Amino acid sequence: MNAHHDNAPLYRRFADLLYRTIGLDAASLGHHAIERAVDVRFAAWCADGHADATLADYWDAAQRSPATIQMLVETIVVPETWFYRDVEAFRALARLAQERLAQRGTAFPLRVLSLPCSTGEEPYTIAMTLLDAGIDAAHLRIDAMDVSERSLAVAQRAVYGRNSFRGNAFPFRDAHFTRTEDGWRLAPRIVDAVRFTRANLMQLDATALGVYDFVFCRNVLIYFDRDAQHAALQALDSVLAENGTLFVGPSETGVLMRYGMQSAKIPLAFAFHRAAPGEAATASWSTAPLATAAALAMTHAPVPALAPLQVFSAAPFAWPDPVAPSPSNADAVHAGMAGASADTHVPTNPAAHLPHASPGTLPPKAVWPSPAHALARDPAAAQASLPVNAARETLQAAQTLADAGQLSEAAVMINAYLEQHAPHADAFYLLGVLADASGESQQARGHYRKALYLDPQHAEALAHLATLLELEGDRAGARLLMQRASRVQGAQRG
Repeated sequence: MNAHHDNAPLYRRFADLLYRTIGLDAASLGHHAIERAVDVRFAAWCADGHADATLADYWDAAQRSPATIQMLVETIVVPETWFYRDVEAFRALARLAQERLAQRGTAFPLRVLSLPCSTGEEPYTIAMTLLDAGIDAAHLRIDAMDVSERSLAVAQRAVYGRNSFRGNAFPFRDAHFTRTEDGWRLAPRIVDAVRFTRANLMQLDATALGVYDFVFCRNVLIYFDRDAQHAALQALDSVLAENGTLFVGPSETGVLMRYGMQSAKIPLAFAFHRAAPGEAATASWSTAPLATAAALAMTHAPVPALAPLQVFSAAPFAWPDPVAPSPSNADAVHAGMAGASADTHVPTNPAAHLPHASPGTLPPKAVWPSPAHALARDPAAAQASLPVNAARETLQAAQTLADAGQLSEAAVMINAYLEQHAPHADAFYLLGVLADASGESQQARGHYRKALYLDPQHAEALAHLATLLELEGDRAGARLLMQRASRVQGAQRG
């Protein structure tokens, strides 16, 4: 214990190293997760001929060796992905791709980027989707990139186990995979459609890549703080074609809205494009001073470059899908919202009463409304009284479930928490995102408004609610909310 305490400054240095290298915000995974990863790599390094070394020696070695840093990155990056995750995004891709080709012809290939691509499920899903939509492979270029060499090796092998197939229907598996002793092998036709390359989102060379019609960057921004999100979005913007579409994860839509990107208004696709000229008044993309990766490093010691990038004939790049602490959901507040009906009670131990639900499903509507005592007479005082650590840990755990596709479990966890604690804006905001992802727009609207009742300056809730209003045709209401969100963001940046 004392040795671990004495090494605390070194652990902080490693956390800072990971931030400068791949943009990882230690708070998103938890500092203990960073420490465990460092301990694992330090032990392996000691066993590899450095038996009497100290953690300080390992730190010095990391400064001299890009390969040592890469091994630490490999340890902290834990892939969590599957085929056709958030299936509506791929349905939208097929439709938009066909429209794009119909408009401009096939003189130039349709370019799609998956970054990070993790162990390959996402880019291969892109390939299956577009080829099944009747688009000739000769008219496609699908690039897949990830910082993890280990993930890329799995992707290149193109053999997958049960964890990569989630849900109940797998017609795509019957059409494109062959059963082997090791698992399910993907057809060469699909494998050959994807080019894998190792790349780092925080060190992206946009000039070498060119621009893409469609960019998938899902479930990675949630691991970045706001400065790193700025840098990542600047990199993504630099490779997105003029009328391109950017797909993000369900929990990241607020980030895109914060920086002025506009929703493509495709339910459950989580797709965005640049703001049109007439929408620039509520967009902050062109005015916000996006930080570059170099700017992020200016106040820190230099970090050695990772090992040289490699280009493979098949395809490369992967990031994690594990824990993320992004507060995500809210419910609407209005005069009578404090009184929920008795049949909305959430049991103290909800797991014991929750029927089995497949990933991607949500609990019955009766679970969604907040508990009867959810809003106190003085919401500001109630918000302040909430134990910060308890709220953060609960939201992190719920976010982890949501990112793994266990939306119903995440919703029940948050509702159970609210049953026993003071109301919290981020909890209602996360409930709103979960309801939004299930198509329960009325429930989502209510959750976002409750979040705004508790915290009128909650920029993400403002942006999400604005999107819902716009989808419902209330453009004036949406515009007012986005103006409020822009003012909040401006005040925060100031």
